[in-house]
Amino acid sequence: MSKTVTVDFLYRNELCENLELWMIMPPAIQFNENNVKPDQVTKVPTGEKLGYYILNKDQSLHLNYKIELYSAKNEKKTLTDAERNFYLRNTVLSPINTDTIRLAKEITSKQGNNYEKARAIFYYIVDNYRYIYPPSSRGVNSFLEVKEGDCGEFSFLFTALCRVLEIPARTVVGSWAYGEMNAHVWNEFFIEDEGWISVDTSMAYIQKKRPFRFFDGSLKSLHWKKYFGKTEGQRVVFSKDTEIELLPEYKNDEEALTLNPILINGEPFCWGQQSLNGSAPYLQPVYVKYEQNDDLFPLIDTSHLFGTWKIREHGIKRFLERPKEFFLIIALLTMALNFIFPNFYLEGTYKSMFIMYTLCFILRKERIIIFSIFLYFMTLSLLSTLN
Repeated sequence: MSKTVTVDFLYRNELCENLELWMIMPPAIQFNENNVKPDQVTKVPTGEKLGYYILNKDQSLHLNYKIELYSAKNEKKTLTDAERNFYLRNTVLSPINTDTIRLAKEITSKQGNNYEKARAIFYYIVDNYRYIYPPSSRGVNSFLEVKEGDCGEFSFLFTALCRVLEIPARTVVGSWAYGEMNAHVWNEFFIEDEGWISVDTSMAYIQKKRPFRFFDGSLKSLHWKKYFGKTEGQRVVFSKDTEIELLPEYKNDEEALTLNPILINGEPFCWGQQSLNGSAPYLQPVYVKYEQNDDLFPLIDTSHLFGTWKIREHGIKRFLERPKEFFLIIALLTMALNFIFPNFYLEGTYKSMFIMYTLCFILRKERIIIFSIFLYFMTLSLLSTLN
């Protein structure tokens, strides 16, 4: 199976005369005459490079690049003091305060080492919070109060509780490695001499409480407990933490902001008009600043704030993705026709199409056990029809 995918990202400035845009530069990106080059590139504490662009009205930033699928395995087994301090810092989305200090100590009162403490936090979050999208408010303070949120809130809380206990942790911002704009957020925590260890509390919750959520999708899901220390290998990273300082400096507008805000910890925040103490809440994969114009508000959608991206798989996974959908459509159509007009050929066709559909899942290594059982019984049914 290919361990790389192709990301096609596009942002078009349709908002103002001069729009500022920040993004973590993709690794090994190559610029040509068709690419807009960044006006400034700065190395940030995560080790990544932050690109800064100024886009004129109707100018586009278009990047097409190959990237390795996410894996927490790396050669880095120790952190510098500066890196450790960065991944232990107090932030707006993942605060170290009275509530998180009390909760972290309660959860881990019986655990001895940092690995066991992180696992106790993982189990606690999965068991005590509910996944909803979209959340009513961003940030840990709101999440602790309403106990509902999406992958962002699950991840922000894990980061905060680890940091309280002096366990370096970060919120990883990225996307599922297929389709269009399948944004996702998860975590890593650091153990000395072992390195970064992946954790995904929101996916663990979904697989525990809603196990059939991704049954017919393109995501290879795991048993919920395995999301502590492992992922399915179908995601890419845009940024290795949240609240990264934006350089050149992001200066908040002093004028009153009249656009409809989101809420961060219950406080109004205007995306693209404000920063969190000079930082982007998160880069997925960009953060922008545009000139305030109340007339624009009804026209602004997610593409104006985040851009758009498509991710294309390689190898057999890409080869089997579209046929999978085709086989399912033909199977359902011929099954419906056979129900209305019973016919040997229709019956044989829909069972054959279901077999092909099932084989696509197995070859893509998605829910192999379930679809192998389904394949077995559907094959027996087809043989019975033929006999």
